[in-house]
Amino acid sequence: MALIRDLWAQQREYVASQNVTGAYLDYLEAHFSMSLTLRRRLAMIDWLASRIKPTDRVLEWGCQHAVDSCIYRLRFGPEIELHGCDCVAADSYRPFYEYSRLQYAVIQHPYVLDYADGFFDVVTSNGVWEHVDYEYESLREVFRVVRPGGRFLVSCLPNRHSYTEAVQRRMGHTAHDRLYTMDSARAQLKDAGFEVVSTEYRLVVPTMLNGFPDRVKNLYQKFDRPVWLANALLERTWPFYRVASNLMLAARKPE
Repeated sequence: MALIRDLWAQQREYVASQNVTGAYLDYLEAHFSMSLTLRRRLAMIDWLASRIKPTDRVLEWGCQHAVDSCIYRLRFGPEIELHGCDCVAADSYRPFYEYSRLQYAVIQHPYVLDYADGFFDVVTSNGVWEHVDYEYESLREVFRVVRPGGRFLVSCLPNRHSYTEAVQRRMGHTAHDRLYTMDSARAQLKDAGFEVVSTEYRLVVPTMLNGFPDRVKNLYQKFDRPVWLANALLERTWPFYRVASNLMLAARKPE
């Protein structure tokens, strides 16, 4: 947590000093300001990192600030080769990119990725897939750039049956362009050519509290630890995990 908070502080200073546009400070504030939302982000990165090797060449697809790659750099050291791509300007998140030593590329096409066939050992999608405009074509592009035997790791895919998603939509917050069931996500990965090797449901308790007053968020944060412990129990308990916020899928490109 300390690393992310330090980089977040550097990002605020950088934006203020350079008058950088497109840095989405509100988005970062929502994810990094509360300890519970920070735990949420780190839990997703933990899941991804557990399926990555220090010798892998990794693409963080739709990386935006690339905080995931910062954690990979911290954990795996100098050997891991980290790439990222998104639609934001290359200098939007300089403190994060410099720490991670990310090889960043601005996406120039609605779905085509400017990488050679089979270039990556791993491609990650952490809250990205549901936002792309050309869904099938984008998944096929990911399939193309993953090497045979390589992995496509999907985290934070919004669950159609999530009760927190339903509440957020009733409150007028529709951050997710599409919702998925585990079956529909598996089917789309299969259509793109992947083999799905594992699936999980994650995050049963609310973590973001978008739309709630600050006093409610501040009160909720005081119960950070017991709330997170309760979430860990509910994630392992049927039927509660079926209404979790997120779907997690690990897929493999056949050799």
